[in-house]
Amino acid sequence: MNGDSKKSTKTKIIVAVVVVVVAILLLVAVKMFGPDPMPVDWSKVQFIPSNVVMLEAGAMNNPSQENVALIRYNSDGSIDDSDWKVLQFTDLHFTQAHDRNKISLDLMIDAIRREQPDFIVLTGDIITRPLGRARAVQLAEIFEKMNVYWCYCLGNHEGDSAPFTLTREENIRIWSKYPHCLVENDVKKTEDGTEVWGLGNTVVNLLGANYKVDQCMIFMDSGGKVRDADDEEALRIAEEMGADDSDYDFLKSSQLKWYEEQVKANCVDGAKSMLFIHIPLVEQGNVKILKYGEPLPAGWYFAYDTDDHSPIMLGDEIYGYMIVKEGWSLVGDTGSYEKCYCSFYNSGMYDLMRSLHTKVNGLFCGHDHVSNSIVYETALEGNDPVYLCYGICGGLQSYNLYSLGVSDTNDYSLRGYAVINVKGDSSFDYYNVRYNDINHPTARILSGVACD
Repeated sequence: MNGDSKKSTKTKIIVAVVVVVVAILLLVAVKMFGPDPMPVDWSKVQFIPSNVVMLEAGAMNNPSQENVALIRYNSDGSIDDSDWKVLQFTDLHFTQAHDRNKISLDLMIDAIRREQPDFIVLTGDIITRPLGRARAVQLAEIFEKMNVYWCYCLGNHEGDSAPFTLTREENIRIWSKYPHCLVENDVKKTEDGTEVWGLGNTVVNLLGANYKVDQCMIFMDSGGKVRDADDEEALRIAEEMGADDSDYDFLKSSQLKWYEEQVKANCVDGAKSMLFIHIPLVEQGNVKILKYGEPLPAGWYFAYDTDDHSPIMLGDEIYGYMIVKEGWSLVGDTGSYEKCYCSFYNSGMYDLMRSLHTKVNGLFCGHDHVSNSIVYETALEGNDPVYLCYGICGGLQSYNLYSLGVSDTNDYSLRGYAVINVKGDSSFDYYNVRYNDINHPTARILSGVACD
């Protein structure tokens, strides 16, 4: 073989290797950055008749100049002042494992068709992991086709797979463009002009008779990991308290100020408010599991006052007991089967809500997948208690009681959604619905009073 032939063969080999490498890189790029939609059964996504109308801020008959409102009209044009039906979905975790995505998605769509809600709230960790753009668009299009209004507060997992997924900003920007999505993309400001931290901080008022506010619904961004926060206050406190990369963020002082202003401005003539966030408050750790064999700590009591304190079983073995901090009460048989993964820092939000308790119904969050506890401070019982409520995790992707070793069956334990019925007097009913028993919703709160 002469020199020219050797050079030609070498060149061909190099070209072939380059072509193979480029092809591999293109395949990787498509896999990492390309669309990754969910397997939606669009035949199930059906139009739901509704009499709900959205009033822009400052519009005729909207009592607020700053916030949107929802109102319902009867066929004769009169105001429909019956109870509002609101569904809360949380932690659906629509990721890349589409076999389970399909189950979770079908269950959610079936629930919406069955319940026919007036409004849907999503309390975070819905579109997660890489390649989320297509899934985020699909989520919005599902609600558009079903003709239902909805609002969203970001979880800690939205945007946490950067640069291979949507940023938190992009999530809000995409959804805010859809007519039925009420989450707002603008930066809020307090009355003194201070910019409010977070994305998607939004107020939606539900109106009843005479265009009066039945419920002021406030949505706030509770952040992700505190070390990722683009906020000087959070980073300073994290440094002072020695927070590490795994510690969760907290509501900022600007958010607390804005929240207080919104409650006072919108909750007049007996109206009350509900706060929706993703990460629970520190006070929600006032109920927890006492592992079997551990002594009852001072200042705590057994949640279930029976002879055996109603132990939590794993097969034939005792796993532990539900205990509650003194001064607090647990609603019914709700509970937390894991630690409360709240922030390392107490922002003071609960104390603020307590100070405003005549205008506050409670807080509704997600984040902890096998907790459905509802707790309230005993001192406020019968006097406008502020309920701290976990929603019901709806995602089949997320860990359950089985993976935590609390159940010996990998079933739908604590999987489902919550139903919130808002009444004209601003009180509310709260029901848990489990997917393995959809015909028997469990009443937790009725007309603002906790159920035993």
